[in-house]
Amino acid sequence: MLFSLLSFAWIIMSFKSAEETFDLESAISAKLISVEFISTGSYSGESLIMKVKNLNSKKLIIRINAGTYFIAPTSDEQNLLIPQEDMLVLEPKASREKILNGYCTNMRNASPNRDEEFILGKIHVKGMPAFLNLIKGKKLENYTLQSAIWSLTDHEPVSNIDGENSTDIDLIRKELFKITGQEETWYKSRQAYAINEFRQINTETLRINGKLNFTTEKGALIHEEICDSEGNLLFKLSESIAKLGGEVGYEFNLKVQGWKKGNYEIRLMEGTKLVKTFEFVV
Repeated sequence: MLFSLLSFAWIIMSFKSAEETFDLESAISAKLISVEFISTGSYSGESLIMKVKNLNSKKLIIRINAGTYFIAPTSDEQNLLIPQEDMLVLEPKASREKILNGYCTNMRNASPNRDEEFILGKIHVKGMPAFLNLIKGKKLENYTLQSAIWSLTDHEPVSNIDGENSTDIDLIRKELFKITGQEETWYKSRQAYAINEFRQINTETLRINGKLNFTTEKGALIHEEICDSEGNLLFKLSESIAKLGGEVGYEFNLKVQGWKKGNYEIRLMEGTKLVKTFEFVV
């Protein structure tokens, strides 16, 4: 019985020693793998195909670290960043293809062409290591990751960051407001991103949403007025009764798709009396 247990343990140890884990850069440097990184034609999410061959007689586990950076073939095209760790298992002498989730770090450059080959590089952006550490292990939408990365690499508004998990989104926004030095906003401004015929990214604000906090008396009739940057009244929303007095608040959602880009404000009114203003940008 003892012999059987020892034999089983030896088999397990032998199996484990027959596979090794390397990060991508180390495996390439050690010539354990040959690899190509081919564009899918996308600038966000499933944007790269990694074609890799194990040159070794052992099973390899390849770790693609968060922060792995890929350089486009021309300087006017977008480079791509892997924000969250990924893994790939390679059998001895085997070849595989794996889709990598890479995100654009040059918003104003042209989106990659399909089948272009990228190479590994390095990225040096203030706050990026802290951001990558913050999102480690979090399940985030492509939109959330891309908007957050652009706030660091392209100085896009942190207010654009939105997503389904409000707890994670609020945490990410708070940290990125701090890192970028941008003023915190009361709202989130959901964007639509589209590629035009010149492979440039066009943006459009779809909606504004956030919590309006203010002080009022119980039973007050409150309504919202939406004004442009020059103070012109665009429209007035219906009145509602304040059920509680003191410090109160409620969630506000406004569809702004098709609006002219610029500054706007919400005026909370009690009759003709101004209670509070909330500015936002489209």
